[in-house]
Amino acid sequence: MTAAAQPALTTAIVTKDELAELADWERKCAAAKKKVSAAEKELDFRRQSLVEKVLGLKSSDDLKKLSPEKVSKLQARRLEAGDWRAERGAPEFTFTKTSEGSYPAWKQLYIDELGETAAAAISADTPTTYSYRVDVAPV
Repeated sequence: MTAAAQPALTTAIVTKDELAELADWERKCAAAKKKVSAAEKELDFRRQSLVEKVLGLKSSDDLKKLSPEKVSKLQARRLEAGDWRAERGAPEFTFTKTSEGSYPAWKQLYIDELGETAAAAISADTPTTYSYRVDVAPV
């Protein structure tokens, strides 16, 4: 008799306790994800507030278009012009690039229709976008 034809010798039992514990962890995980989402929204709001004051940019999309060099030059130029200043005793901060790349949303569809080479050419012509975080020196 082959292994596939042999009847199972034991039956696995799913207990109420297992399921109750799993359900509890599912709820805990969902609540944690909700908290993370709320924290990320609050962080984005506070980061954008700083971007508006320091860089004079009205949207996060405007920031995404600027290279790190342009961000630092804009920050310095606006500081010299007196458009913003840090309160006395405030810690230093920097806008730090976290990622960069060209991300055309339709790339996979383009690959499917016209091939990898054509998609690579379009990607090369797509403007690079950047993501930033704000690093604040310890007080």
